[in-house]
Amino acid sequence: MLPPIDWELAIGTGSRLIPAGPQVTPAEAAEAVAELRAGATRAQPLVAETAQLTAPPDSAPVLIVDRRSWLRANVESMRGVLGGDLPGEPNRRPGRGGRAAAVELGSVLAWLGTKVLGQFDPFHAPAGRLLLVAPNVLHAERQLGADPHDFRLWVCLHEETHRVQFTARAWLRDHLRAEMDGLLAGLDLNTPAFGELLNRLRNDAAGATLLDLIGADATDTRNRVERVTALMSLLEGHADVVMDRVGPEVIGSVTQIRQRFERRRSGRGLDKVVRRLLGMDLKLAQYRDGARFCRAVVDRVGFTGFNQALASPAELPSLAEIHDPDAWLRRMGV
Repeated sequence: MLPPIDWELAIGTGSRLIPAGPQVTPAEAAEAVAELRAGATRAQPLVAETAQLTAPPDSAPVLIVDRRSWLRANVESMRGVLGGDLPGEPNRRPGRGGRAAAVELGSVLAWLGTKVLGQFDPFHAPAGRLLLVAPNVLHAERQLGADPHDFRLWVCLHEETHRVQFTARAWLRDHLRAEMDGLLAGLDLNTPAFGELLNRLRNDAAGATLLDLIGADATDTRNRVERVTALMSLLEGHADVVMDRVGPEVIGSVTQIRQRFERRRSGRGLDKVVRRLLGMDLKLAQYRDGARFCRAVVDRVGFTGFNQALASPAELPSLAEIHDPDAWLRRMGV
């Protein structure tokens, strides 16, 4: 059972802990915001043409945010996913466990909020929203020694692909929400183990995964973990492949950016939390499984053939098929 979490305490804790970001002049900040906004717009037709997917007009707005705004947006999204009050138990006040969970959650998000470059939030009504975290983009491009103009567009291409995935295939949002709801229903988050897991995540402990909260006999929950893992791998891999296919045409230093970024890569946004909870950060190679699957499929049947994977839940690859693209192609008859 999920304890009522003190969401405002989570926001307050995270906001106190998260640093403001790199030192920039007002002019530098304004330039970065303007270029990210322009890059997000420029990325839309580039992604649509390459991926053969088109988002409905005026769907899922793009927001350029700072770190604290990103943190607040993620708490809002988590509250929507985890729920405020449980059915039949309205207006329950957070107890000690809910306050402790809020502090841990705020701490985790404060850490993540220094690393996230961009994130598509599929659960924000009515059709999601795309967040680009300007301070983190500035920090990353400096850390990598990347060309700022190329790097900003490169980030926009990746995140625009996520926006298109969920808006061109609207069923994905409800499907992921249903899987997450089922996953949470199979967990006992009202235990010290949940707080300890969050603490281990915050401290970057190896081996901290959602499986720590799942009993050995909970077959249905473990199967659901595999399905969500496969879906996350697919969506991330697809975004990487689209980004890299578009990149050489419009980004002169795309190869250099990719090489340097792979050494730095540590995940994005809510996806980072989910991937670590699911154990997908235990090996960096696992993070690349989705990209290998997508490249193999696209090389064989093009993006039009790949898009069959986004046609319905039945066409989604299983986790085993993520590791064996030929098996998925055989099942699809392509």
